[in-house]
Amino acid sequence: MIQDELEIIIKLINSYMKARIISLVNHKGGVGKTTSAVNIGAGLNRLGKKVLLVDLDSQANLTDHLGIDTELDETIYGAMKGHHPLPVVTVKDGLDVVPSTLDLAAAEIELSTKIGRENILRKLLAPVAGRYDFVLIDCPPSLGLLTVNSLAASDMAIIVAEPGKFSTMGMKRLIEIFETVREAINNNLKDYKILVTKYDSRKSLPKQFTEFVQETYRGKVYQTAIRATVALGDAQMQGKCIFDTDVKSRGAEDYLALSREIIDDKWKF
Repeated sequence: MIQDELEIIIKLINSYMKARIISLVNHKGGVGKTTSAVNIGAGLNRLGKKVLLVDLDSQANLTDHLGIDTELDETIYGAMKGHHPLPVVTVKDGLDVVPSTLDLAAAEIELSTKIGRENILRKLLAPVAGRYDFVLIDCPPSLGLLTVNSLAASDMAIIVAEPGKFSTMGMKRLIEIFETVREAINNNLKDYKILVTKYDSRKSLPKQFTEFVQETYRGKVYQTAIRATVALGDAQMQGKCIFDTDVKSRGAEDYLALSREIIDDKWKF
């Protein structure tokens, strides 16, 4: 009995010490995925966690959002092509970024015939992930090779969804991809959670959508919904996170609360 309890304690300690690698996914653009990646990362950092943000989107919006040059010599694209190790750019103490570039758009085709193509990102992250408490991967708005690479490297996924009919329809497909990757490629992909963004309590659709996903995917939806606010757009325009532009805004309040939920979830794996 004591031995069993010790094994459980050791497992929990090892789990907590290991970096939690999380994919932020949705094959639909404009849902707040990149905004969430940036501000969850900043929120976790604000709570004392070391965070690595990986921009896996060829639009390089996360890279640009944080004021990093999108035409650096070393980016995620070159690393995936095998030209250099994973490049890491420091934004602030405890918050680093792997930058992207528009060239990444070619990766889907260029890497399609490479042996072990689904595990390229996992191998690149292996030498550096241990430096961090959390690694957040901002996936492209597609379900192609790059998104599969992200899920193959991750412990869990956050499905970012804005209220609407098409979000409801697409969620089922996203979960199917999640299950396929877990069964065929990455047994360590433990779980997914749904994050509702652009929530407005004054409108009926967001309330109905949130109630629907909470009922349909019981236990898989974050308690914190990200409320619609112009402050988040303003922060993006300034190339900063919400905590550096308007720390008292609803956006900052929501992302900090969400970050606490994500930290608490780390004990459950």
